Amino acid sequence: MLKDHNHDLIHQLSEISDSVWRIERMYQNTAEECPSCGALWAKLAHDYHDHIDMLADEIKKHIKEEKFD
Repeated sequence: MLKDHNHDLIHQLSEISDSVWRIERMYQNTAEECPSCGALWAKLAHDYHDHIDMLADEIKKHIKEEKFD
């Protein structure tokens, strides 16, 4: 079983990835109806991609340091 901090990293990565998937495939379609909503969704997706990178880097660090247990 994973330690809590490693589980939390994986869980958050999954949650944010799901959000990005929904934004990019469903929500950004509102840009035609409401440009400001489209801009909002695009900004959130961009920010979430940064968060995904941060989480993935931390997971890789734990694996490299053999602390992913």
